[in-house]
Amino acid sequence: MSSKKDMSDKFNDLSDLPIAFDSSKYITCPYDKVHRLLPQRLANHLTRCSRNHPSSKLVRCPFNSTHLLKKNELIPHLSTCESSSVYTNFQFPDKLPESSTASEDIVPSKEDWDAEPPAPTYKPISHPEDDFILRNLQGAQPAERRIFRAMERKRFNEHKNKFSK
Repeated sequence: MSSKKDMSDKFNDLSDLPIAFDSSKYITCPYDKVHRLLPQRLANHLTRCSRNHPSSKLVRCPFNSTHLLKKNELIPHLSTCESSSVYTNFQFPDKLPESSTASEDIVPSKEDWDAEPPAPTYKPISHPEDDFILRNLQGAQPAERRIFRAMERKRFNEHKNKFSK
């Protein structure tokens, strides 16, 4: 069994850590120079850190909210800010030159969509009357449904007698 000393020695050597510490990836907080953080965490950190430094006279860049500068440095920054290109692309979107509309040769069609079809259409109400299809009357009063069922039994028996002969 290992002792506490062996465990502490194990973690004192930072080169053995699986993730290498690369200080070039970290950004320094403009509010507090001691704060070093990853770029993807900067926006969240700035909102929290700004609450701790309300007297700070830093101004946000209109192109990128993570750019915090002194008031006198803002104007020169605006001309050199790398995030301003995103704004100008939205302000002046790329437009393709208008292409000349090529006249398409339209092939005349012989179909007339307004004309009636040559074959008779399907009639769902009269179709079951000619076949062995049981129907059910929906949305009627109970007395009407009884009469309809009696007529259906009679119709079904007639069909059965007609085809059994």
